[in-house]
Amino acid sequence: MNNNDQRQEYRLDNQLTVIIELDSSANGEPTLVVSKSLDISANGLRAIAHEAVATDIILRCCIRDEASDRQFLLVTEVKWCRPHEDGDYLIGLSLFDSDGTDIVKWKEYIAQSCAD
Repeated sequence: MNNNDQRQEYRLDNQLTVIIELDSSANGEPTLVVSKSLDISANGLRAIAHEAVATDIILRCCIRDEASDRQFLLVTEVKWCRPHEDGDYLIGLSLFDSDGTDIVKWKEYIAQSCAD
């Protein structure tokens, strides 16, 4: 962990598919931003996407591990979003302990991944 890093927990370099659900569009369908994680932890992740996402908002997301055919439905806060290379954006997401989500399964997944 580098000294300038604000992270307080161990991060894994797993590259998972992250689908962020934005507010519904005019036709009532949610807008989905598909991205890839750069690193993940029990309480958050860093992703890269082709479009910017507003910060300081709470959104639902689905994280998929295609290698193990698992997916997790979670609630997240967009902590930051900044331009990256080739027109992409880096996005920092903080996960919430919310009822009706897969947060417990997510934390078990992270613990198992750390053990492997």
